[in-house]
Amino acid sequence: MRKAILAIVLLALAVPVLAQEEPGDVPRPKEVVARVLALTPEQVTEWEGMLDTLHATVEPLATQLRDVEEQLRTLLGTPNPDPTQVGNLVLQGKSLRDQIRVAREAYLDTFEAMLTVEQKGKLGFVRRADRIQPAIPAFRLFGLLPPPDAPAGPPPTDS
Repeated sequence: MRKAILAIVLLALAVPVLAQEEPGDVPRPKEVVARVLALTPEQVTEWEGMLDTLHATVEPLATQLRDVEEQLRTLLGTPNPDPTQVGNLVLQGKSLRDQIRVAREAYLDTFEAMLTVEQKGKLGFVRRADRIQPAIPAFRLFGLLPPPDAPAGPPPTDS
């Protein structure tokens, strides 16, 4: 029950913030995150630095990974690929994917360490909502949730 109340409160906080946009204005994803989590300007600046670091780390690794995968595809397309070369390329790809994963984990850890307890709660709520989101259409199909364009509030009565 407490979780349901927390979810409702967080949604109630997030909707007015997002509704402040002018009609037709589409907020940039970074602005949405900053608003929903209620990041301070200092936190936004710190986060931007984290994103720059992540990009500077991951981009070269991703480029190398694409090259390794292309070499592997080419090698496997030959009539008799050398098993040693195949194995080496597979291991290089795994190493690069591991390095990318470690960089992303470090980014997430650093981001979360910057947040207040309340902001961590909001981030947790968004993560839980992401996991349940694929189930929403099924609930709508059986009338357990209102259509997305239905007005908020209780259903009309015949009075």
